[in-house]
Amino acid sequence: MTPNTASPGGSPIVSLRLRKEDGTAYFRQPEITAALLTLSALPDNDLVERARINDSEHSDYVPSECVLYFVRHPPSNNTSTHCELFEILRQRVLAAVPVATRKLTGSGKPAESAVDLDIREAVLHKFQVLLCKDRKAYEDRLDFYECRFNAALASLRATARRDVRREAARFEPLELEAEPAEPSPEVEKALLKLRAPAPPEGCDFLYRSKLLRAISLLPVKEQRVIELILQGYQIDSQDDGEPTIAKMLDCVEKTVRNRRDSAYLKLHDALKDEQENA
Repeated sequence: MTPNTASPGGSPIVSLRLRKEDGTAYFRQPEITAALLTLSALPDNDLVERARINDSEHSDYVPSECVLYFVRHPPSNNTSTHCELFEILRQRVLAAVPVATRKLTGSGKPAESAVDLDIREAVLHKFQVLLCKDRKAYEDRLDFYECRFNAALASLRATARRDVRREAARFEPLELEAEPAEPSPEVEKALLKLRAPAPPEGCDFLYRSKLLRAISLLPVKEQRVIELILQGYQIDSQDDGEPTIAKMLDCVEKTVRNRRDSAYLKLHDALKDEQENA
């Protein structure tokens, strides 16, 4: 982490080091530099409180470029202040990578896109890696974020989206090679009962608990399919406007059915083992 020393021009604001291809230095926008000068004079508590303001139209709003600056160059040796500013910056990164949620008509339960979740996680990870490197030695790639935070994050998001989709494509054919055996009708019936808002009359509470536990032990991809089935979503639909499991998980219908059938078989085996060991 670079010490908060004055720039060659006498300004208390640390200069950027990143250079363009032609050798010229990157520079902050004038309004960002002016904001940094004002914010640098504030007590730690006031700086943190202003940084918590999320409304960019608010007169006291602190631009993300400035929050990043103070994470890189803490205004004091107060560890608490640095941690709070870091968490604020982290939340801004998450807010800049939204995860789409879709609802089935008549259902109050949202379902998040698995691909969007992976993209957001990848963006946050890559950004935090840059911050960690900057604490050890000046990471000039973060200078771009101090110049145009949203543009830099958009570029990072595009890279993460490409990587996540490419990684998903690598494993997609493996799931389509083999057809799983016919799913167990007993499991299908049990899941239908589990979807009911209240346990049907005569329903074994212990059996429901065992089924829920078995679902929680499924591989993540299969677990997501089962969870969406329990929320009432269809695997696919002729209606382009209807949210489906295939759309939410960003994969073809055949892949979803394979994951569902594989999950059903695992659930059937798990419940069978429970009965035999009871």
